[in-house]
Amino acid sequence: MASLMFYLSATVLFAQSTVAFNCSKAPIYVDIHKRAVHGSAVFQYGSFIGVGNAAQNNSLWPSLSKNHTSFAGGSYCNTKDTTLKDCITSTGGFFDADQSSTFHEDKGFKALDSDSNSTFTAIYGHDDVHLYTHYFETDGASATNVTNTTIAVAQDGSITPAIVGLGLDSTLLQDLFTQNTIAGKTYSLYIGQGFDRASGAVNGSNVFGGYDAGRFTGPVHKYDMTLDQGESPLRLRVKDIVVTDNANPNTNVSLLDKGKFSNTTTTDFVAEITTDQFPLSLPYDVTQNFMKQLNAKEDNTWGDNSLMLNDAFDGTLSIVLDDGFVVTIPSEVLVNKSNITPIQKRDEDSTAPFYLSAAFLSQVYLMMDYESYSFYLAEAVQKNNAVMPVTFCPKATPVAYEKPSNGAWVKQGLIGAVIGGVLGGLGLAITAYCFVLGCRRRRAEKKLERELEKGKQAKMAQMEIEEAPEFDPPPKSATPFFWKKR
Repeated sequence: MASLMFYLSATVLFAQSTVAFNCSKAPIYVDIHKRAVHGSAVFQYGSFIGVGNAAQNNSLWPSLSKNHTSFAGGSYCNTKDTTLKDCITSTGGFFDADQSSTFHEDKGFKALDSDSNSTFTAIYGHDDVHLYTHYFETDGASATNVTNTTIAVAQDGSITPAIVGLGLDSTLLQDLFTQNTIAGKTYSLYIGQGFDRASGAVNGSNVFGGYDAGRFTGPVHKYDMTLDQGESPLRLRVKDIVVTDNANPNTNVSLLDKGKFSNTTTTDFVAEITTDQFPLSLPYDVTQNFMKQLNAKEDNTWGDNSLMLNDAFDGTLSIVLDDGFVVTIPSEVLVNKSNITPIQKRDEDSTAPFYLSAAFLSQVYLMMDYESYSFYLAEAVQKNNAVMPVTFCPKATPVAYEKPSNGAWVKQGLIGAVIGGVLGGLGLAITAYCFVLGCRRRRAEKKLERELEKGKQAKMAQMEIEEAPEFDPPPKSATPFFWKKR
């Protein structure tokens, strides 16, 4: 009875924990690539999202720190306070509120995002946002509409304002869940490498309420979110950073090795996952060790203080997390064609957070469960042949797609043996059948021969009792000389 009560209690608790989530809801897949945007003739890299009615299409950059979805106002690049470089071609598109029949400004709205960095100023309101599912660039897109959701319309600033806010208090995720469109406040991201700074060709993707099972491989690593006020919820402890020269792969150099780098004080450190910048920001002494090991110097070609190498280098940089998960930055990302690296210079007295940034995210697949305050990382599949969106039910662990595996018989060659045996058996059976037919035919032929022989003998016996016919000889006078009676 006690065990029965235990199981009944467990069932009730499980039902209570899952009743709020409808995990039969399909996820929403939104691709990330370069596309035409409203108000600009230049293709821009971002998430395929529109706003307003009629819809004005934009390319929005996913932000893990912001909570609001924002668009550049039509006059964003025309104000003296806007300092965004190449503003006209870098905003992800523009939004004209006057052209939308569904936009309503909320002058009393209190923004969830602090603007301590003065990234941009905006007016807030509500409008319809259109999430476009576009599996292949040559196919048409279908739309999922989020009605009357919060948006920010940027007026001026210093960064690209076109942002999908996917922070801890994301209003878009909340509205999708409240409107019963997704199973829960879950989200997954592959940032891709198709933007200019990454100089790659692989596109990325968002999955709202799910994950792309074909985009990652290997074991999935789980981490708890940090809920301390003012800190990023996505924080990881880095145990080591190792540089490997492909010309001599057996020689690994740890940038935290105090024996090799005498001024090293860092033993491990905590870094935030962010999409707000491309280069990684590492502790000062680790950065100095990187510069010494690879002969790097300060550079600002991209405006992000990335370091540049004096000499070409063919190698990798591996980031070792405290749970043993190793994320490797490959050679083509570690050093681009201009010898620029994804490592940012750092001042010795800087108090800014350490960042595992977009360069890091180009190698991993990130899955976030804001219902259980957990997030997951796995090795990214850089180029998958198919899109496989799967519902990410809250409190569940994502599972990578695996090709159907061959059974033990196939692996051990038993299928071939069975097929060979079957075919061999059929061959033997056919041979035996032919042999039997041959024997029967020979038997029938012999029987026929015997019958013919009997008939012949009977005929001969019949001929023996018949009177021999008499022939009249020719006249003697006409008998030729060669005629002789025998």
